[in-house]
Order: sequence, then C-alpha cells, then structure tokens
Amino acid sequence: MPTNSNAYAGQSAGTENPVLSSDWTGLSPKLIASFFPVRRVVEGTNVRWERVPGSVEVQAPVTDGNLEQTANWHSPFENQTADAKLSSLSSMFQAGGFEAILNALQAYIPAGNDLFSNALSAGQQSVQSLEGRTAVTKLNSTQVFSGMPPLKLSVTAHFRAIYDGASEVEAPMDQLMSWAVPKKLAQQGLVGNALDSSQEKGFRTMYPSEAPQIIGMSYANKLFKPLVIEGIPYPLTGPRDSAGNLIHGTMALSLASLTAIGKDDWAGFRRF
Repeated sequence: MPTNSNAYAGQSAGTENPVLSSDWTGLSPKLIASFFPVRRVVEGTNVRWERVPGSVEVQAPVTDGNLEQTANWHSPFENQTADAKLSSLSSMFQAGGFEAILNALQAYIPAGNDLFSNALSAGQQSVQSLEGRTAVTKLNSTQVFSGMPPLKLSVTAHFRAIYDGASEVEAPMDQLMSWAVPKKLAQQGLVGNALDSSQEKGFRTMYPSEAPQIIGMSYANKLFKPLVIEGIPYPLTGPRDSAGNLIHGTMALSLASLTAIGKDDWAGFRRF
C-alpha cells in the first residue's frame, strides 16, 4: 500500500485520534474537511467547546460549500402612520381622487351661495396640497434589529474507495449519520420508566433519551464549533463492489451553529 500524506480509513495522520476517510494522495490537506465530536466545558463563568479526547474523526474533500447568515430586521413603527391607519383615505389623498368629487359638487351649489362655494374651494385647495404626499418618514420607517437565527453551513462531502469500500466509504458515511441521529432513544415513556426498577430514577426518568452529537468542522483556515447536523442525505444507490459496499458516495450536509453568532464568534472561527 503506498504512503499517503492524507489519512485514510483507520489511520491516525500522526495523532491519537482514529480517522475515517478515503485515500486522497496528492490532494492538498487544505481542501479536506475534518468532522469530529465536541463537548461543552464549563470553567467558572466561561463556557468553551473542545474536541472529545480520542474521538473518531471523519475526513473528506468538500465542494459546494456555503455560509449563510440572516438577520431579523423590521420596522415596528410602519403601521403607526396615517397611511396605515387610514389606508383608503390616504391613498385617495395621494392619488388626487377627491379633486374630481369636489369639482362635481360645485355644480350642485346654488348660484349666489358664496358660503358653501368658498368652503368647497378651500377644501379643494387642501385636497390638492395632499396630492403626492405620504406619511412615511425616516423615523417611522427605521428598522430595528430583533434577533437572528444560527449560522447556516452547507457542504458536499466526497468519499471514494481505492482499497476497500467498507472502510473508505461506508465507515465514514455511517459515522456522520450516527452523529446526526440521537445518541439514545428510550423505549418507554415517563410512566414506564418510573415503574421500571432497572432504570435510573430522578430527572432521567423524565428525560431518558439523549440528543444527537454536537460536532466541529475544520476546513482550510476555518474552524467551526459547535455545530449541529440539520440534514444529511445518505446515498442508497450507487456503484458498489462485489460485497455490496459503496465505492463512491457524496453527502450534502446541512449544518448550523448551535447558537446565533456575534462578531467575536466569527473572528474565532479563523485559524491562524
């Protein structure tokens, strides 16, 4: 078996952590992403996330990588204007719709009735002055920040078999899938767990299952953690060897940061 600068299935790439990957000899390590489980560490008031010691790592070149960050901005005062409260009336004023009505009323005013005629003329002037006017201002249209969802990250991971489909393709894909699903799902509900003498009592009776694994991802000069896997398609069909193992497969991962991120978090994603 030739020497490979990139770790392939079962090798450790000079570290104590086992690596699941394909043989990507000749490909720059900067183009290969690493996925690994992380754990929460609390030190006083500080919380940090570190890699689980001795944990398995999945390596794969990735394509179609994108980061997406959205922010919730809205204008809370836009519905407090006359345009919003009296929408039909304001629209008529702005479009000049009342001028034709007032002109038609002039024909029904008896001759010599200066009082009504003058009042109608004054009304026409007021209506004409409102044509093309709006109650929207910079103040009532100002947007305010009201939160943001977590950072979204999508990549397509590639796996291929040079020597063994089971260890180079199936094993790393299975590992990614195992991180995406809950670590444990209890068979029974609250009452069943409370009556089962073999089960631990206390809060674990109400929360008997375990959430999926929180992971980290490194790629090029970036290190993202903590992340959650929101979507992971598993290729069921494709080229396979005589034992039925896939010899090539891709997984389009949909990832997200565990929490919304700030400026300092974004700066911390860069590895120098």
